[in-house]
Amino acid sequence: MLFCLLAPQKASAHPHVFVDCSLTFEFNDNGLSGVRQKWWFDEMFAAMILGDFDKNHDNKLNEEEATALENGAFVNLKNFNYFTRILVDGNERTPVEALEFKPSIEDGTLVYEFFVPLDITDDAKHVVMVAIYDESFYTSVQMDPQNKVRGPIQKFKTSLELEPVAEMAYFYDQITPEAAVLTMLPK
Repeated sequence: MLFCLLAPQKASAHPHVFVDCSLTFEFNDNGLSGVRQKWWFDEMFAAMILGDFDKNHDNKLNEEEATALENGAFVNLKNFNYFTRILVDGNERTPVEALEFKPSIEDGTLVYEFFVPLDITDDAKHVVMVAIYDESFYTSVQMDPQNKVRGPIQKFKTSLELEPVAEMAYFYDQITPEAAVLTMLPK
């Protein structure tokens, strides 16, 4: 019995934050400008963050509150590439940059929206894979199966699927995340 008590035990991590995420691949006249992410947080995490940053408790984030939230709860995600992994034609894009951060409150929950630039402007075939996940398992991210493509898609025929991507496997290749896979074929 003593050996059973002293034997090392497996530690299991589990999520504390739950996020629903949708992606919109945005095109401009030059090509794929980037991907806009929108995250909806679970009620408990949203209540905790809004309790700290919605100072007047009006269920709206004014400019001052939004800036404080960005500096206090979003900027640090840069150290984790915003939980975003991007492969363009098999090559990883790092570091990930997040622009146009806009927090809001929708239906009583906290929402983050931001833009990740990609700037793919040539007219060659490209495969862009974007997965959102936290390798520490502290945050669980559920990807929207209906991600979108928006803007003037002049140079390309596109297809967008959500599928597991073996090239992004982590935790000793035991976990394969789902990624939005955008295929861009020249017209």
